[in-house]
Amino acid sequence: MYGTSTKTDLLIILAITIGSFFVFAQFDVLEQIVVISKEYEAFEIDELVASAMVFSTCMLVFALKQMRVAKQINEQLHKQNQELQEAMTRIKVLEGTITTCSYCKKVMDSAGEWHQMETYIDAHSEAQFSHGYCPSCLKKVNKDIEHYTRKDT
Repeated sequence: MYGTSTKTDLLIILAITIGSFFVFAQFDVLEQIVVISKEYEAFEIDELVASAMVFSTCMLVFALKQMRVAKQINEQLHKQNQELQEAMTRIKVLEGTITTCSYCKKVMDSAGEWHQMETYIDAHSEAQFSHGYCPSCLKKVNKDIEHYTRKDT
């Protein structure tokens, strides 16, 4: 993954740096650069070496930052994956043809028994029911209540 590649890159940079140190120490490269830079001042070799060291440091900082970002993204993806797995375990799906009574709206189960729609859906899903009145039924109920209230008085 992305973080593993960055770690590998950092290990390669570290190996190159250590190898370079031993080569530079063996051949006194820095002293030779100083001598050459004095002889050929127009080439700005000493500034080039200093710039290369700054650039290398910046690349190291950038690689470490990318590693941290990759780790955060990986942790976030892992967390989201766990949440999705948990959600998938809670999902119940109603499938196929559900036979309902055209008049009373009861539902027939696979054994041929009839159940109230709410009972059937409650048993076969995670849905919960709340009851209320639609506007047209509310008018009918209010008329019935008025009718029965008048009879009682």
